[in-house]
Amino acid sequence: MFVQLTREYLGKPPGERIDVSDADARHLVDSGVAVAVADDPIGPAVGRAFENALGRFSTALDGAVDNALKQFVKAQGRSHRHASPLIFGKDGSDPKGMSFGDWLLCVRRNDAKRLADVYDSRLADWGEGKAALATPGGTIGGYSVPTDFLPRLLQAAAEQAVVRPRATVVPMTSRSIQVPYLDVTNAPTAGDTAFFGAVVARWAEEAAPLNETEPIFRQLELVAHELSGYSLISNALLADNAIGLEQLLVRIFGGAIAWFEDYAFLRGDGVGKPLGVANAPAALSVTRNTGGQFKLVDAGTMLGKLLPGWSPATTCWVIHPTVIAQMVQMVSAAAGVGWLDNLREKMPMQLLGLPVCISEKLPALGTAKDVLLVDFQHYLIGDRQQVEVAYSEHFKFTNNQGTWRFVSRIDGQPWLRGSITLADATSTVSPYVYLT
Repeated sequence: MFVQLTREYLGKPPGERIDVSDADARHLVDSGVAVAVADDPIGPAVGRAFENALGRFSTALDGAVDNALKQFVKAQGRSHRHASPLIFGKDGSDPKGMSFGDWLLCVRRNDAKRLADVYDSRLADWGEGKAALATPGGTIGGYSVPTDFLPRLLQAAAEQAVVRPRATVVPMTSRSIQVPYLDVTNAPTAGDTAFFGAVVARWAEEAAPLNETEPIFRQLELVAHELSGYSLISNALLADNAIGLEQLLVRIFGGAIAWFEDYAFLRGDGVGKPLGVANAPAALSVTRNTGGQFKLVDAGTMLGKLLPGWSPATTCWVIHPTVIAQMVQMVSAAAGVGWLDNLREKMPMQLLGLPVCISEKLPALGTAKDVLLVDFQHYLIGDRQQVEVAYSEHFKFTNNQGTWRFVSRIDGQPWLRGSITLADATSTVSPYVYLT
């Protein structure tokens, strides 16, 4: 979708038209960075052509899928010796039999030739002075996950995470990168705004001298930190084929990456790990109305502290499970209005128009930061876009278990480094608000 920029964005000048995804287009328009292009003559024509082609393609695809499913069911009913060629190709070398599970088995066997020839996967090299691997196998070092399979791992992580699906993700091509941002933390005088980095405008008569100001920019550094873990898998499960292994390990690795990423993005202290939103320098605290409780008045106060311009697509409440009992009892004493409408809705629940994410990664009810309200578009995730996987048969040899190890390299930093003072020169807001 084409949009036209109304102000500078990632080095592109105002007035330039850029082609972005529909989701990014909506975000840019909602943020006031761009406007939708209504006179796009190409989009409708392409859409009609694609729709016609898709109709013809779907008919052929249905038959192909049905036939493939029938063949797969038949193959599952046969002995492994006869089923394997149908599922993975003759001698396991048919490129059409490529799968994440088959790749993992190649790592397990240290089949460097097949890994290189079929998957273009070699021993991981981050290119940043990482220690050299001692052997040509994957038992000490690890193999980088092929780009065909990496999105599946990251997707598994995103589907189970709170922060990653809502944050601003920046691909990292080196160990560290500098990300510029507009400094909006300087308190303005009454009647001015801090949102444009110290740029102000003044009304003037024709030919009168202009008011000179310039924006203030800062640099934020993202440094890739290592997130690693391992999983023990029975050798009996790995002995024959990778049909069940693929789904199992995608879920294990993706889930582990998601959980520990999320914990750091929410509560990390920034020492050898990401800095979480709850510890952001710009975070604002709200003192709860009644000790050990979360009431509607607390939610209203927190929403009043949230940086304006938020969107439900990137903004949510994050609460510990012990807070749920408090939420379902929320009632406005004056209006007698409760939370009953939300109890009829499907998950995720909503509070004051924003989704509620329930996470064990926060402290329990009554503890500081048991409730967060965050606009995650103002949180940066530096994604190194590489995951290393290695296998060892020695760690749990006597238990007849193999060990799979995964390593991911990421960083996360709050984009704003200080709260913002509004035009009244007194009130402060932030994209990161927590309850104390």
